Amino acid sequence: MTRVFFDTNIIAYTYDVFEPEKYKIASSLLLRDRGTISTQVLSELTNLLFKKFHYPWSDINSVYENLTRNLDVRIVMPSTIRKAIALADRYKFQYYDSLILAAAIESSSSVLYSEDFQDSQEIEGVRIINPFA
Repeated sequence: MTRVFFDTNIIAYTYDVFEPEKYKIASSLLLRDRGTISTQVLSELTNLLFKKFHYPWSDINSVYENLTRNLDVRIVMPSTIRKAIALADRYKFQYYDSLILAAAIESSSSVLYSEDFQDSQEIEGVRIINPFA
């Protein structure tokens, strides 16, 4: 079975009614795969829902409860940060993108769904797929 990891942007599109095609694709991925996210994804999504989509805190809490109930959550640990620094240095990625990739690697995911990397790139056993490409 393929283990998948979702970047924040993929999860965010499941709450973005202004991007109907991306909403449809992202929602179908989440329904199809019981994937993994990190605590970084939860934090970034919380910020996005509040600042961009103007969700009230009670609704954000409901989103949080739904995600943590239906997805595996990987805690960002010091080892994840060390790995992210090494990835950022080696591949010249932005740090927070590297942190997502590091969490995907540490969770033994074979696929990372994200629109922040080159589509079909493979790094340390993780194939990056932009589902919107």
